[in-house]
Amino acid sequence: MTDITTTRRPGIRLLVAGLVAAVITILTLAPPSIAAPARRAFMQVAVAVAEPVVRWIPAGDSEQVLNTLLFVPLGATIALLLSRRLWPIAILAGFALSASVEYAQASIPGRVPDPADVLWNTVGGAIGVLLVTVPRLIGAAVQRARRRSSAHVDARVSAGV
Repeated sequence: MTDITTTRRPGIRLLVAGLVAAVITILTLAPPSIAAPARRAFMQVAVAVAEPVVRWIPAGDSEQVLNTLLFVPLGATIALLLSRRLWPIAILAGFALSASVEYAQASIPGRVPDPADVLWNTVGGAIGVLLVTVPRLIGAAVQRARRRSSAHVDARVSAGV
């Protein structure tokens, strides 16, 4: 079966994944004095997106939601770079980037590493992967059903039924 990732060149997806990773790197690793304007803009957008979500979460913590939202695009873009069967690698990549960021933050003045961020970033990456993988799986199931139906009709026609 062909998959979108095997039938088209991955150039734009690779570019988007690189941009997403760069934004995450700037927001999480640049010293606060340098990253403050970009982080402030991201936080304003993320808070606007996260606020309705936080209302539905018992004891919702906006920091957790923001950490989750930050990694959703990364999980989605990495999943788009991989074939449908390799989607777990995208979750592992999100975990690895998050763990690396938290480790690196320990040596950056003004940054405070938090192991809980790794969990919420990984959850965000997994959500992004699901946003890509679930439609792919549904599409593959529909294609299989169409092929089976077509084969069944062809067999009936050949048999003269």
